[in-house]
Amino acid sequence: MNISQLQYLISAAQFGSFTKAASVHHLTVPTISQSIRQLEEELDTVLFHRTKKGVAPTAEGELVLKYAMAILKNIDSMQHELLTLKENHIESITIATIPGFVPQVVQATLELMQEHPELKVQMIEGDTQTVLNQVQDGYADMGLLSYSKSQQNPSFEWVPIVEGSAVIIMNTSSPLRYLKTITPQTLKNEVFVLYKDEHIENIAHYLMSASDGNRISLITNNTDALGQMVFKGNAITIAPDFIVNALSSTYKEQLVTVPIEQLGSDSKAILGRITRIAEPIPKMIQEFTAKLTDLVNHISPQKE
Repeated sequence: MNISQLQYLISAAQFGSFTKAASVHHLTVPTISQSIRQLEEELDTVLFHRTKKGVAPTAEGELVLKYAMAILKNIDSMQHELLTLKENHIESITIATIPGFVPQVVQATLELMQEHPELKVQMIEGDTQTVLNQVQDGYADMGLLSYSKSQQNPSFEWVPIVEGSAVIIMNTSSPLRYLKTITPQTLKNEVFVLYKDEHIENIAHYLMSASDGNRISLITNNTDALGQMVFKGNAITIAPDFIVNALSSTYKEQLVTVPIEQLGSDSKAILGRITRIAEPIPKMIQEFTAKLTDLVNHISPQKE
């Protein structure tokens, strides 16, 4: 007895004809007839009255039909549950990231999906606090953000990917480009546009402290807006050097960076991965981190 035999049995009873049953299943009439005959032999009973007008189930046939329909219904349920189980076991990861490294995140994702074609990846882009919240609340499996050592919240596991220093970024027309380093004393009447980040804002306030003419005109997590203000508005901004190095050559040709002098022990910026503390790190997260680390650490430094 097999599933096909039960399907042929039900179709023959439904249509009252082996011919119609054969048509539905795209088989020949002898094939249907032989299949049902074999089933009758296995059960040692006659399942259909056969006449010139067609076929009709015997009493025994009605009993077998009842069980056959129940069996096929259970098989359908089993197949549906198996499909759902398979879909649920397709690995998926959700990554929350700051805007500056979206191209590298996309590239690492593409490389990972070449090795795992059924992998599902969702990316959430936002500022530092958004990344922290998405990971802490369980919406993201991991986060990528820039931070200083003092910002490391014990609620997360912090894994550094690359370390760098904060720099002043300006357009190629700025007179500041000729300085070897930037100090608070060298900045007068400068307009700052800042990425919304506590560490960046602290550095800006330190640099602005020597002159009342310095001011912040914009704080945003929109990196395109920051870029336009620097390229066309003669504003200056602050970012880790690894963010600048990750920019496309088109952007970098319009920018100059100058190091900041004497920022102190907490001035180093780190691009790192965060995950929830005391939770196992999924294999896909580990593989993604390894690919991203390789990409980031092979970015050529900016040439001025």
